Amino acid sequence: MALANRKSEDIFNKKTGGDKDAKSIDTTKETEIKNSFDSGDHILDKGMFENLAPALYAVQQLAEDVEELRRYVLALAPDEKPLPTISTASHTIDFTVTNSRGAYTLVTTVVDSSSGKAITKTTSTTLR
Repeated sequence: MALANRKSEDIFNKKTGGDKDAKSIDTTKETEIKNSFDSGDHILDKGMFENLAPALYAVQQLAEDVEELRRYVLALAPDEKPLPTISTASHTIDFTVTNSRGAYTLVTTVVDSSSGKAITKTTSTTLR
């Protein structure tokens, strides 16, 4: 089964210069948003909470799913158990977890051999 294209878009980004777009914010604004979240403003303001509650519930469920995946991957890493390899006739996806002084990274490697010549793409995701 192939991995579907990403459906979600960035809520905001930290692009600068020529890459800056309508969703770009600077570090000061990000810190302001983080501080507001950390202090629970979205919960304390009852009107805001009532309006955002359904979306917050959905985001919380996603956060719990991501945390479960993170827990699973980190549970495999210390024992160096192999992560699953997913293969089709022309595609292979490998997963590896690296640990550098307690900083875990999930490395995903995709090999596409559908055109006869194998093309390899790799991405790394820092696990927090």
